[in-house]
Amino acid sequence: AVVSTQSTGTVVDKVCVNHYRPVTLDLKEEHISKDFVSHISDLSDGFVSADKNTILVGLHACGDLTSLLLQTFLRCPQLKSVVSVGCCYHLITQKERTQSYMTDGPHKPKLADPSSIHAYPMSAYLQNSPLYFTRNALNLASQAPERMSSTRNLPAKNVFYRAIFQVLLKEQFESLPACNVGHSASNATDFISYSMAALKKLKLRGSPSEYIVRSYSERFNDGSFERKIYLFHQLRTLLSRVIECLILIDRMLFLHDNGVEPAVFGLFDPVVSPRCYVLVAEKP
Repeated sequence: AVVSTQSTGTVVDKVCVNHYRPVTLDLKEEHISKDFVSHISDLSDGFVSADKNTILVGLHACGDLTSLLLQTFLRCPQLKSVVSVGCCYHLITQKERTQSYMTDGPHKPKLADPSSIHAYPMSAYLQNSPLYFTRNALNLASQAPERMSSTRNLPAKNVFYRAIFQVLLKEQFESLPACNVGHSASNATDFISYSMAALKKLKLRGSPSEYIVRSYSERFNDGSFERKIYLFHQLRTLLSRVIECLILIDRMLFLHDNGVEPAVFGLFDPVVSPRCYVLVAEKP
């Protein structure tokens, strides 16, 4: 959506209907150019003027979209300011490296060519560092620790089922396969139905019978293992902000590398909106 107002030097108390028009654009790398605002102007039938200063706003810009917005902000001269709230860090693409933990195993993240302009890391400093993330780490960055603390709710039962299922996979298969269960078993009411649904999705040769699956349910049914899993999950979630901050720092350093001094503020209530940090920058 594009909001257009004329600068009068006064505070705009409200934006009337005539100052708002939705514009849909599937933002891709080819749109990142000095002609971006002109392109938006064409899409909006001239509603947005290509010869006016414009602010680029991304509210909960998913995955790599925040990186694309920052690149667009730098390349388009009419874009004088940017305001961005990122989200969905688990969808971020990372530049391919040679470390084995980055390229092998079931937790491999999305990788891009090292020359990619939008993949993590964007900043020169972090491109020369070993600070990269597994897929599990990026999933962790998308968690909501303040909401968990506020509601005092335990994690979903599927967290416990998934932990037992990993034990089953490790013990029943000689080489542990890459196994992304996803939401295929999200409606399971017990471990047996969860495992059977997950095994059906994974299509593993020589999958264990329901009898063997039931034996795992009985083995971990005394409650102690479940409590340990929930405690581990809560301790693990405390690290989510550390990973999120590193992603934000990379984006800030990238802008700094390009002569723009950014800032990050806590804008929203993290219980209501866990992705509560906003990155702002203005060209000199």
